[in-house]
Amino acid sequence: MTSRVALKVAMRAAGNSPGAAGALGASLSGRGSLWAPVAPAMASVGAPRGQSSPSAVAVEEQVRWVNLKVVRERMKTVANIGKICKAMKLVAAAKLRGVQSLQEASRPFATGLGEFFSTMDDLEAATTAEAAKTDPSGEGKKQLIIAVTSDRGLCGGVNAVIVKEVKQMMIEDAGATPTGIMLVGDKGREPMRRVHGDNIVVSFKDVFKAPITFPQVCMIAEDVLARSYTDVVLVYNRFKSAMEQEPVRKPIVGLSTVLDSASAFDEYEFDSDMDSAQVFVDLFEFQLATQLYNALLENATSEQAARMSAMDNASRNSTDMHAKLALTANRVRQAGITTELSEIVAGAASVS
Repeated sequence: MTSRVALKVAMRAAGNSPGAAGALGASLSGRGSLWAPVAPAMASVGAPRGQSSPSAVAVEEQVRWVNLKVVRERMKTVANIGKICKAMKLVAAAKLRGVQSLQEASRPFATGLGEFFSTMDDLEAATTAEAAKTDPSGEGKKQLIIAVTSDRGLCGGVNAVIVKEVKQMMIEDAGATPTGIMLVGDKGREPMRRVHGDNIVVSFKDVFKAPITFPQVCMIAEDVLARSYTDVVLVYNRFKSAMEQEPVRKPIVGLSTVLDSASAFDEYEFDSDMDSAQVFVDLFEFQLATQLYNALLENATSEQAARMSAMDNASRNSTDMHAKLALTANRVRQAGITTELSEIVAGAASVS
């Protein structure tokens, strides 16, 4: 309102004298860059027909105030986004503590079974060599890649590294072995569908919507067993710390290899009424479910840790952006006050 009063006073003082109005506009043009667009319009007050009218002054004045309004609205938006990021960070930290306890409890089972089946490494290599001699084409071999990703985003690059790892495995194989891809989690489906859509056999989503349970994983393991693949490879993120996760390829020995290498377990004593073949089948199913359960918990822990870190970085960035916007808003506001004072002084000088 003060600026409008000053403009009216200046216009009355200028009257029909273009020289006075031009002098007033020239004096205002040196007051700063914010008033520079308005100065030519002030210089044209009382000018002959065909030049800028006084309404241009009001338009330029509104543009100046709209800029400050836009900055303040953006400050409010950035502050709200920062609050959301902080809330998501706290939620991720709480979920991380819960899923990490489950993951630490599942590791001994997966490690113990891994050590138990590690005696089959040499026999598996010998079996593979014999199979290569009898069947050089390797037509009987089928590979299944189980890629574990998350169902939600905003968790850094934990999903991108898994997709990249699976693509690298497909490049290394170069079509030598029939390969199927099983996707556990929704975020890996679209990037894999664009490149290797024909290789996707099944996709599970909303797996991590609720806390992971062993019966839930057993349903996925049953689907894997029903497809009769000779080799299974788990690809997931292993949790190392809240700031570090690494992609892992974990091969799982196929059921046919377990049955063919049953002699490796002669030193163990099995207390069961079933025959040894059925014992190995049950043992393989339990191993597959346990390794898959551990992989899902490792990936869920990595997801929450990555989300917590990402939201922490986002909240810090929003704080820095809000500070810069506040500085810009203060500069614009102070420049507006200085301009209004200059208008009042110039108007009073023109009246006197």
